[in-house]
Amino acid sequence: MKVFSIPIVVVALALCGLGSGCGSAMLSDEHLAKKAKGHFSQMKKAEKLSSNASHKAMVNRIGNRIAGIAQVDIPGTEWEFVVFEKSEANAFAMPGGKVGVNSGLITLSGGNEDEVAAVIGHEIAHVALRHSNKRMTQAIGIGVGGVILETAMRQKSDTNRILARGAYGAGTAVGLALPYSRTNEREADHRGLLYAAMAGYDPRAAVSFWKKMVKSSGGGRVPEFLSTHPDPKNRIEFLQSHMDHAMALYKQAKEARGEKPNP
Repeated sequence: MKVFSIPIVVVALALCGLGSGCGSAMLSDEHLAKKAKGHFSQMKKAEKLSSNASHKAMVNRIGNRIAGIAQVDIPGTEWEFVVFEKSEANAFAMPGGKVGVNSGLITLSGGNEDEVAAVIGHEIAHVALRHSNKRMTQAIGIGVGGVILETAMRQKSDTNRILARGAYGAGTAVGLALPYSRTNEREADHRGLLYAAMAGYDPRAAVSFWKKMVKSSGGGRVPEFLSTHPDPKNRIEFLQSHMDHAMALYKQAKEARGEKPNP
Protein backbone atom coordinates (compact mmCIF):
# COMPACT_ATOMS: atom_id res chain seq x y z
CA MET A 1 0.00 0.00 0.00
CA LYS A 2 1.31 3.43 -0.93
CA VAL A 3 1.93 5.73 2.02
CA PHE A 4 1.63 9.49 1.50
CA SER A 5 3.82 12.03 3.25
CA ILE A 6 3.05 15.59 4.36
CA PRO A 7 6.29 16.80 5.95
CA ILE A 8 5.37 20.51 5.92
CA VAL A 9 2.29 19.91 8.05
CA VAL A 10 4.18 17.61 10.39
CA VAL A 11 6.78 20.34 10.96
CA ALA A 12 4.05 22.94 11.54
CA LEU A 13 2.33 20.74 14.11
CA ALA A 14 5.62 20.00 15.83
CA LEU A 15 6.28 23.72 16.17
CA CYS A 16 2.82 24.22 17.64
CA GLY A 17 3.42 21.43 20.13
CA LEU A 18 6.67 23.03 21.22
CA GLY A 19 4.94 26.38 21.77
CA SER A 20 6.77 28.14 18.94
CA GLY A 21 3.69 29.93 17.73
CA CYS A 22 0.35 28.26 18.37
CA GLY A 23 0.59 28.72 22.12
CA SER A 24 1.53 32.40 22.02
CA ALA A 25 -1.06 35.15 21.93
CA MET A 26 -0.68 37.32 18.86
CA LEU A 27 -4.05 39.05 18.56
CA SER A 28 -4.58 42.56 19.92
CA ASP A 29 -5.92 42.55 23.49
CA GLU A 30 -7.65 45.87 22.83
CA HIS A 31 -9.38 44.51 19.73
CA LEU A 32 -10.57 41.39 21.53
CA ALA A 33 -11.77 43.40 24.54
CA LYS A 34 -13.80 45.68 22.23
CA LYS A 35 -15.35 42.70 20.44
CA ALA A 36 -16.11 40.97 23.74
CA LYS A 37 -17.75 44.10 25.13
CA GLY A 38 -20.11 44.25 22.16
CA HIS A 39 -20.89 40.54 22.35
CA PHE A 40 -21.51 40.73 26.10
CA SER A 41 -23.93 43.61 25.56
CA GLN A 42 -25.82 41.51 23.03
CA MET A 43 -25.94 38.58 25.47
CA LYS A 44 -27.43 40.78 28.18
CA LYS A 45 -30.22 41.77 25.79
CA ALA A 46 -30.84 38.27 24.45
CA GLU A 47 -30.55 36.24 27.67
CA LYS A 48 -32.67 36.50 30.80
CA LEU A 49 -30.86 38.29 33.62
CA SER A 50 -31.30 37.34 37.25
CA SER A 51 -33.69 39.46 39.28
CA ASN A 52 -32.31 38.09 42.54
CA ALA A 53 -30.80 41.14 44.25
CA SER A 54 -28.91 38.99 46.76
CA HIS A 55 -27.26 36.92 44.03
CA LYS A 56 -26.31 40.00 42.03
CA ALA A 57 -24.86 41.77 45.07
CA MET A 58 -22.87 38.68 46.07
CA VAL A 59 -21.38 38.13 42.61
CA ASN A 60 -20.39 41.78 42.30
CA ARG A 61 -18.95 41.84 45.82
CA ILE A 62 -16.87 38.72 45.17
CA GLY A 63 -15.91 39.75 41.65
CA ASN A 64 -14.69 43.19 42.63
CA ARG A 65 -12.66 41.85 45.56
CA ILE A 66 -10.89 39.24 43.44
CA ALA A 67 -10.49 41.63 40.50
CA GLY A 68 -8.74 43.99 42.89
CA ILE A 69 -6.16 41.27 43.53
CA ALA A 70 -5.82 40.38 39.84
CA GLN A 71 -5.43 44.02 38.84
CA VAL A 72 -1.67 43.75 39.37
CA ASP A 73 -1.57 41.29 36.44
CA ILE A 74 -4.06 43.10 34.19
CA PRO A 75 -4.21 46.77 35.18
CA GLY A 76 -6.88 49.00 33.71
CA THR A 77 -9.35 46.20 33.02
CA GLU A 78 -13.02 47.28 32.96
CA TRP A 79 -14.57 44.46 34.95
CA GLU A 80 -18.25 43.66 34.73
CA PHE A 81 -20.03 40.84 36.55
CA VAL A 82 -23.50 39.69 35.50
CA VAL A 83 -25.79 36.93 36.81
CA PHE A 84 -27.78 35.13 34.10
CA GLU A 85 -30.99 33.31 34.99
CA LYS A 86 -29.92 29.86 33.81
CA SER A 87 -30.20 26.53 35.60
CA GLU A 88 -26.84 25.17 34.39
CA ALA A 89 -24.08 25.41 37.00
CA ASN A 90 -21.71 27.38 34.80
CA ALA A 91 -19.75 30.61 34.46
CA PHE A 92 -17.62 32.20 31.76
CA ALA A 93 -15.22 35.06 31.15
CA MET A 94 -14.46 37.17 28.08
CA PRO A 95 -11.45 39.30 27.17
CA GLY A 96 -11.61 42.73 28.73
CA GLY A 97 -13.08 41.50 32.02
CA LYS A 98 -16.66 40.53 31.13
CA VAL A 99 -17.74 37.73 33.49
CA GLY A 100 -21.06 35.87 33.50
CA VAL A 101 -22.30 33.60 36.28
CA ASN A 102 -25.38 31.40 35.94
CA SER A 103 -27.89 31.38 38.78
CA GLY A 104 -27.69 27.57 38.70
CA LEU A 105 -24.09 27.74 39.88
CA ILE A 106 -25.09 29.83 42.89
CA THR A 107 -27.90 27.38 43.64
CA LEU A 108 -25.51 24.42 43.48
CA SER A 109 -23.15 26.17 45.89
CA GLY A 110 -26.01 26.71 48.33
CA GLY A 111 -25.13 30.40 48.38
CA ASN A 112 -21.67 29.63 49.78
CA GLU A 113 -19.61 32.74 48.98
CA ASP A 114 -16.29 30.92 49.24
CA GLU A 115 -17.42 28.37 46.63
CA VAL A 116 -18.74 31.04 44.28
CA ALA A 117 -15.44 32.90 44.79
CA ALA A 118 -13.53 29.79 43.71
CA VAL A 119 -15.36 29.81 40.38
CA ILE A 120 -15.12 33.57 39.85
CA GLY A 121 -11.41 33.44 40.73
CA HIS A 122 -10.99 30.76 38.06
CA GLU A 123 -12.78 32.90 35.44
CA ILE A 124 -10.81 36.03 36.33
CA ALA A 125 -7.62 33.97 36.00
CA HIS A 126 -8.62 33.03 32.43
CA VAL A 127 -8.73 36.75 31.59
CA ALA A 128 -5.45 37.50 33.38
CA LEU A 129 -3.71 34.65 31.57
CA ARG A 130 -5.12 35.80 28.18
CA HIS A 131 -6.46 32.34 27.42
CA SER A 132 -9.11 33.53 24.94
CA ASN A 133 -6.42 35.29 22.93
CA LYS A 134 -4.17 32.22 22.95
CA ARG A 135 -6.97 29.86 21.95
CA MET A 136 -7.95 32.08 19.04
CA THR A 137 -4.33 32.25 17.97
CA GLN A 138 -4.10 28.46 18.11
CA ALA A 139 -7.29 28.12 16.04
CA ILE A 140 -5.77 30.38 13.40
CA GLY A 141 -2.62 28.24 13.38
CA ILE A 142 -4.63 25.04 12.96
CA GLY A 143 -6.60 26.65 10.14
CA VAL A 144 -3.39 27.63 8.37
CA GLY A 145 -2.14 24.06 8.81
CA GLY A 146 -5.29 22.81 7.12
CA VAL A 147 -4.65 25.09 4.13
CA ILE A 148 -1.07 23.81 3.92
CA LEU A 149 -2.38 20.24 4.03
CA GLU A 150 -4.83 20.85 1.19
CA THR A 151 -2.05 22.38 -0.90
CA ALA A 152 0.32 19.49 -0.20
CA MET A 153 -2.36 16.91 -1.08
CA ARG A 154 -3.85 18.52 -4.18
CA GLN A 155 -2.14 16.03 -6.52
CA LYS A 156 -3.18 13.02 -4.43
CA SER A 157 -6.22 10.81 -4.90
CA ASP A 158 -9.59 11.66 -3.37
CA THR A 159 -9.20 8.77 -0.92
CA ASN A 160 -5.82 9.97 0.30
CA ARG A 161 -7.08 13.53 0.66
CA ILE A 162 -10.03 12.34 2.77
CA LEU A 163 -7.73 10.23 4.94
CA ALA A 164 -5.33 13.14 5.37
CA ARG A 165 -8.11 15.53 6.39
CA GLY A 166 -9.43 13.01 8.91
CA ALA A 167 -5.99 12.38 10.37
CA TYR A 168 -5.27 16.10 10.56
CA GLY A 169 -8.60 16.87 12.23
CA ALA A 170 -8.21 14.10 14.81
CA GLY A 171 -4.54 14.88 15.36
CA THR A 172 -5.04 18.59 15.96
CA ALA A 173 -8.04 17.97 18.24
CA VAL A 174 -6.61 15.18 20.40
CA GLY A 175 -2.96 16.19 20.07
CA LEU A 176 -3.17 19.98 20.27
CA ALA A 177 -6.48 21.69 20.90
CA LEU A 178 -7.87 19.51 23.69
CA PRO A 179 -4.62 19.18 25.70
CA TYR A 180 -3.97 22.91 25.29
CA SER A 181 -7.48 23.68 26.55
CA ARG A 182 -6.97 21.38 29.54
CA THR A 183 -3.68 23.14 30.24
CA ASN A 184 -5.53 26.46 30.21
CA GLU A 185 -8.04 25.10 32.70
CA ARG A 186 -5.32 23.86 35.03
CA GLU A 187 -3.52 27.21 34.85
CA ALA A 188 -6.76 29.01 35.67
CA ASP A 189 -7.45 26.58 38.53
CA HIS A 190 -4.07 27.36 40.06
CA ARG A 191 -4.08 31.12 39.54
CA GLY A 192 -7.75 31.40 40.50
CA LEU A 193 -7.19 29.45 43.72
CA LEU A 194 -4.50 31.94 44.74
CA TYR A 195 -6.53 34.98 43.66
CA ALA A 196 -9.51 33.90 45.77
CA ALA A 197 -7.28 33.12 48.76
CA MET A 198 -5.54 36.50 48.56
CA ALA A 199 -8.97 38.16 48.44
CA GLY A 200 -9.83 36.48 51.75
CA TYR A 201 -11.96 33.57 50.49
CA ASP A 202 -11.38 30.08 51.87
CA PRO A 203 -9.55 28.15 49.09
CA ARG A 204 -10.80 24.81 50.43
CA ALA A 205 -14.16 25.77 49.00
CA ALA A 206 -12.79 25.05 45.50
CA VAL A 207 -12.57 21.37 46.46
CA SER A 208 -15.99 21.24 48.10
CA PHE A 209 -17.56 22.92 45.06
CA TRP A 210 -16.02 20.46 42.61
CA LYS A 211 -17.21 17.57 44.75
CA LYS A 212 -20.72 18.99 44.41
CA MET A 213 -20.21 19.23 40.64
CA VAL A 214 -19.15 15.57 40.48
CA LYS A 215 -22.17 14.52 42.55
CA SER A 216 -24.60 16.61 40.46
CA SER A 217 -23.28 15.11 37.21
CA GLY A 218 -23.84 11.56 38.41
CA GLY A 219 -20.23 10.74 37.60
CA GLY A 220 -20.84 10.51 33.86
CA ARG A 221 -18.33 12.22 31.56
CA VAL A 222 -16.17 11.55 28.52
CA PRO A 223 -12.54 10.40 28.97
CA GLU A 224 -10.19 13.25 29.89
CA PHE A 225 -8.13 12.97 26.70
CA LEU A 226 -11.30 13.73 24.70
CA SER A 227 -12.38 16.61 26.89
CA THR A 228 -11.52 20.29 27.00
CA HIS A 229 -11.55 20.18 30.82
CA PRO A 230 -9.57 18.06 33.28
CA ASP A 231 -11.31 15.08 34.85
CA PRO A 232 -13.05 16.41 38.02
CA LYS A 233 -11.22 13.94 40.27
CA ASN A 234 -7.87 14.95 38.77
CA ARG A 235 -8.90 18.57 39.15
CA ILE A 236 -9.64 18.09 42.84
CA GLU A 237 -6.28 16.37 43.40
CA PHE A 238 -4.51 19.24 41.60
CA LEU A 239 -6.25 21.85 43.74
CA GLN A 240 -5.42 19.94 46.91
CA SER A 241 -1.76 19.76 45.89
CA HIS A 242 -1.61 23.57 46.02
CA MET A 243 -3.77 23.98 49.11
CA ASP A 244 -0.98 24.61 51.64
CA HIS A 245 0.23 27.65 49.71
CA ALA A 246 -3.31 28.90 49.16
CA MET A 247 -4.20 28.47 52.85
CA ALA A 248 -1.16 30.49 53.90
CA LEU A 249 -2.24 33.33 51.59
CA TYR A 250 -5.82 33.06 52.85
CA LYS A 251 -4.77 33.37 56.50
CA GLN A 252 -2.57 36.37 55.69
CA ALA A 253 -5.46 38.03 53.85
CA LYS A 254 -7.90 37.43 56.73
CA GLU A 255 -5.43 38.81 59.25
CA ALA A 256 -4.88 41.89 57.09
CA ARG A 257 -8.66 42.41 57.01
CA GLY A 258 -8.89 42.01 60.79
CA GLU A 259 -10.91 38.82 60.42
CA LYS A 260 -10.51 35.27 61.68
CA PRO A 261 -9.99 32.55 59.03
CA ASN A 262 -12.40 29.64 58.91
CA PRO A 263 -11.23 26.79 61.14
